[in-house]
Amino acid sequence: MSEDKDITDFKSEIDRAYQNALHSEKGGDAKWKTFMQSYGAENLSEDETNMLLNSEMKITKGAYPLELRRVYEIIVRKYSAQNNEGLRNSADNFNMDDEIKKYYQKIKPFSGMGDIFSNASITMNKYSEGLQKSKHYTFKCKNCGAPRLEEMQYDNCLFCGSKLFENAN
Repeated sequence: MSEDKDITDFKSEIDRAYQNALHSEKGGDAKWKTFMQSYGAENLSEDETNMLLNSEMKITKGAYPLELRRVYEIIVRKYSAQNNEGLRNSADNFNMDDEIKKYYQKIKPFSGMGDIFSNASITMNKYSEGLQKSKHYTFKCKNCGAPRLEEMQYDNCLFCGSKLFENAN
């Protein structure tokens, strides 16, 4: 019985983090920052926040996906360390990338077909200048679709925090 309660607690804590992030103001408000601090999660720096506010990846409400990911990681680590096999399995099988992607779908602006083509023509030159002739492609995050913002960025997406490249191992 305790195992079921622990799994319910894990799911409840994940949902609480999601709801707090979703219902905060655009970019996260004081309540969200306090929530993050209660977990010991690192807030985005002022420079990171400004960069994201001015990036191509727009949001209409809520905390940034990267901040939610940081809270999720702490929750998953907390429950993965428990001496409860079912709970560890639930925590270890939590699909972080899918959950962050679902969250982003909720906070991004609605864009009709006109917006899609407009955005494509505007950003084409910014991210693919000089690449048409050599047939290179701009790398995008496999999870949220954000373009790689720096030429030498090889670790995690600056927008949602997922890995840009998987290990070959």
